[in-house]
Amino acid sequence: MAQEVFTRKASGLIRVMSPFSAFAYNVLTMSLIFPWVYLWAPQVFPGSSLWLGILICTFCQAFVSITIAFLASALPRSGGDYIFQSRILGGGIGFTSVMSGFVIWILQWVALAGWLFAALGLAPLFLSLGAAIDSPSLIAFGKWAFSPTGIVVISIILTAFVGWFLCTGFKNYVILQWFLFASIIIGFVVSLIVLAGLTPGEFADKINLFLNKIDGVTGSYAAIIKQAQDAGLNLTPKFSFLMTLGVAPLVWTSLQWASYSVQQGSEIKSAQNLKSQMFIIVGSLVFVGVLLAINGYLFEQAVGQQYLNASSAAYNGMIGGEALGTLAGLNFPSIIVQAISHPIVILLVGIGFIANSFQITCNCYIGMTRDIVAMSLDRTLPEWFSRVHPKYHAPVNAHLAYGIGGCIWILFYNYIPGWFDLTLGVTFACGYVFVLSCFSGVLFPYRAKAIYEASPAAKYGKAIVYTGIIGTLFCGAMVLAFIFHPGLRLFTTTPAIIFNIGISVIAAVIYLAMKSYHASRGIDVTLAFKEVPPE
Repeated sequence: MAQEVFTRKASGLIRVMSPFSAFAYNVLTMSLIFPWVYLWAPQVFPGSSLWLGILICTFCQAFVSITIAFLASALPRSGGDYIFQSRILGGGIGFTSVMSGFVIWILQWVALAGWLFAALGLAPLFLSLGAAIDSPSLIAFGKWAFSPTGIVVISIILTAFVGWFLCTGFKNYVILQWFLFASIIIGFVVSLIVLAGLTPGEFADKINLFLNKIDGVTGSYAAIIKQAQDAGLNLTPKFSFLMTLGVAPLVWTSLQWASYSVQQGSEIKSAQNLKSQMFIIVGSLVFVGVLLAINGYLFEQAVGQQYLNASSAAYNGMIGGEALGTLAGLNFPSIIVQAISHPIVILLVGIGFIANSFQITCNCYIGMTRDIVAMSLDRTLPEWFSRVHPKYHAPVNAHLAYGIGGCIWILFYNYIPGWFDLTLGVTFACGYVFVLSCFSGVLFPYRAKAIYEASPAAKYGKAIVYTGIIGTLFCGAMVLAFIFHPGLRLFTTTPAIIFNIGISVIAAVIYLAMKSYHASRGIDVTLAFKEVPPE
């Protein structure tokens, strides 16, 4: 009797997300509101142009996005990157890569999303409103939300709520996403308008007033600039194209997520259509890249080059951040706008921040539970994980497991000394997943010939090979930058190196254990990697 390749003949997931909704999903995942490049790049890469560096990264990332769009239309199933890699590079590589680089490491993003929700969402909103209307109670709540206890409490409540909500059905998230998308776009556009009408002199007066009310800091604008100058830092460096290229890895921490929608391929309508995938993946990349470039340009013009470089120096630990008070390390354009604006503007921008943080928690669950389901269908994880609720069409067991893991990670993130320093490991780990997915595109016509010839990619000759080569080289360069550039601070300690290697080893052991277990029962799990998974 022939072996049943998959644990069942249908995934149980249904296509409820339109291509435009998937486009919006990717836009939200790239986080328009709080990209780290504005805080990080000015002093790590002195003389760089933020807006130009963002556009260069967008152009290069487009080759990655095109490659993934080809793969997504050929294999329109949930578990995206895992499916691509396991069918083209092999199950051992695909499972180890995605289980370590995505499923386990993105638990760090669950914890980080809680921090973002509390520290960059609630705290600035209440601090700014408190300062604007002279309310000590709002200021006190804002400071509590930014405290270690506040962050942990808020993070766990957020994680538990999102886990429950997503169990009620993916269609409910799709409906909610329109509110999230509208809130973020409105908040972002309002922020751009405020920055466009601001001069450094006006900004200095307003930020000084805000920090005086919040922290009792006087003359903050001039003080942080003087502190940086006294430390010997050049706050008006000449333009450098080489330094501008250095901005790309920092922008990539946002733009690399342009293809994240492929994780729920079985739930996107017309996912097999190449035109739809190009719109979803490449379109969202260009949309976000252009908006981030505009934001970077307006931000520098509004606050002044000297302040931008001085605050970046404080963020990077080159100088103390006392003169920035609560804003030390939080000089995101949208937070700055809240600090100096009218209560209505504060509410609009603040709600956008909160919506974006909420979305990040959602997409951690959505993407990773779909990868878990795909692995379980292939028998590389226990069948229990792939069970989908017959009424809500949601992978409830996978959500439960991931929620428990997320809460544990939140406690580690906030209470174990040095755990926060591992945050950048997620950039490295997710980065090597994207490298391998791009490389899968290079080998697609040769390693999975039958699937390739039946796919839309075949109509364009070997285009996927060429875009895949460029994409692989670009992603590889970004990962190597985080490993070797001292200003990017990825592997600065032995524990960080051991931790990253250890997670990959754990993933490999899980795969080998599951393969061995099923072999003892007469089941060859590698047969699944030769077929397109059930829809």
